[in-house]
Amino acid sequence: MNKKKHSDYIAIGLTALAVIAASLLIFFLLYKINTVKKMLEGLIDILMPFIVGGVIAYLLTPVYNWLCRNLDYYFCVKLKRKQGRKVAKGLAVLLSILLAIGIVAGLIAMVVPELISSIMGLMDSMPGYLERSEQWLDGFLADYGFADGGIQAAYDSFSGDLQSWLTSELLPNLQNSMNSVLGSFFNGVVAVINVVTNVVIGFIVAVYLLAEKERFSALGKKLLYSTFGAKRGNEMMERIRYTHKIFGGFIQGKILDSIIIGFLCFIGASLLRLPYTLLVSVVVGVTNVIPFFGPIIGAVPCGVLILLADPIKCVYFVIFILALQQFDGNILGPRILGNATGVSAFGVLFAIIIFGGLFGFVGMVIGVPLYAVISSLVGEFVNGRLREKEMSMDTEDYLHLDYVEQDEQRYVKRKDPTEK
Repeated sequence: MNKKKHSDYIAIGLTALAVIAASLLIFFLLYKINTVKKMLEGLIDILMPFIVGGVIAYLLTPVYNWLCRNLDYYFCVKLKRKQGRKVAKGLAVLLSILLAIGIVAGLIAMVVPELISSIMGLMDSMPGYLERSEQWLDGFLADYGFADGGIQAAYDSFSGDLQSWLTSELLPNLQNSMNSVLGSFFNGVVAVINVVTNVVIGFIVAVYLLAEKERFSALGKKLLYSTFGAKRGNEMMERIRYTHKIFGGFIQGKILDSIIIGFLCFIGASLLRLPYTLLVSVVVGVTNVIPFFGPIIGAVPCGVLILLADPIKCVYFVIFILALQQFDGNILGPRILGNATGVSAFGVLFAIIIFGGLFGFVGMVIGVPLYAVISSLVGEFVNGRLREKEMSMDTEDYLHLDYVEQDEQRYVKRKDPTEK
């Protein structure tokens, strides 16, 4: 009896100690939120090559699985089964990585020369824009009777003030400005080097992840079942499979949809003889990965480039992009994606705004499937609680609901205001 009481006291003491420790931890996190944020940002920077590698491996998994299945059948016939499987896996990893590198290199080869050509074209045409602007301004002043000595006097006064400002204020601060510009340029170079380094190391990490995919999966399942047991582990495995299904189906379908939209944009822009056809098509195709806002994000900078080159062609481009967006949103997208996420139009808008604000471009891409997974988990929790209370889980029963009679579990509805 005393031994049992002693054990109860120990359990109560450990519980109280855990509650106090958790409270102190939460207080520290809230009080030192900026420090914790910097620590997390530093940790993410360190782990970024592994994050990039994980994303690359995840995107290449369908290609790897397909190659592995086909090569495994061929080499297991030619060689011993174990040796043939090893050769098939190695070739599948190699071909998957080469495919990814080829896609990245192809995009760079298409975009960079076109971008340089666009910049050079704008620089060459800038003097003409300035000359036409000056002629328009002179004609405007002459038409409205401002081309007299008063305008010249105002211009001379402005020129004198400007010269005085340049010599007295701008020049003393020029050295500081140059240092700031050089510092920003150096930071930009360092950032580009970091991105390239993360991508290169990410491809190396992706090789190891694909080569050991089955083993890592087995270790994850082993850890899951050892921690949560069979029943809870099976439930979590089902949620993981559902998450993989939502994310994999959405991202792969969206990538295919964006490739088709990019090709259609290239064909349409070529027929309309729009300037910067290849650059515009790549930008529109890449940004189309983002649901809802993607075509707008891609069309705005492309429209500005075309406007500077030919304003009439810009009007054609805007009309063409609107038609292409309607085709993608109403015909092509639903045919490819189907009902992959089951998220309503409001849910798509909400997910893109919230997750885009939190995680930037990546959040806008993964926001919809992430919102679908969270909604599914919340729905399971709500339905589980209703099941425990022996109440209806059908949403239709709660439309226009007034109250629920506790004894008979009868759902009394108020009159629909839209009904006569």
